[in-house]
Amino acid sequence: MAARKGIRVGLLACLGWWLAAVVLAGRSDRAWVHGIAAVLAGIAGTTLPDLDLILPLDHRSALTHSLLPIALAGATRHWRPVAAGLAIGIGLHLAADSFPNAMRGFATVKLPFAGSIGGGASYAWLGIQAVAATLGGAMLLAAALPARVAAIVALTLFAIGTAYLLATDGGWWAMSVYAAFGWLAVRRRT
Repeated sequence: MAARKGIRVGLLACLGWWLAAVVLAGRSDRAWVHGIAAVLAGIAGTTLPDLDLILPLDHRSALTHSLLPIALAGATRHWRPVAAGLAIGIGLHLAADSFPNAMRGFATVKLPFAGSIGGGASYAWLGIQAVAATLGGAMLLAAALPARVAAIVALTLFAIGTAYLLATDGGWWAMSVYAAFGWLAVRRRT
């Protein structure tokens, strides 16, 4: 009972962060305000996929554990920084979800009205969505903000993402994968 109440409080806080990001992005055209909105949306994105726990959906619903929330946020020009932050946060969440103790039952991705897509397909779904969200978020961030503001936001989201992955189940493995790809990207450039 207390755990369920804690989950609800966390999800309501997530919605608060997201709402604050949307309000900020819609109230100003200043780059630094949009940068703050992107950071707030990134914080919200680390929890947003678990809204399925309080909605009439199965846990790990394909609707919330996908790019759909990002696409909805990116539909309005003023919300593009929000979509960028949200994408990076959701990418982090999905990356951590890619490393459950066992991919069965509660951990698998579920399609509405169809049920679980199975273990192997769930690994693929979460992994592909995590990579697409993270890369898409980085590209949106670079396109939506001036270079200096985007760099500050990216560093802030990197710190938030590191803290999130250190504290969540599956996060250590996800961080290892991100680090390996980052190392390969740097190696390839030199």
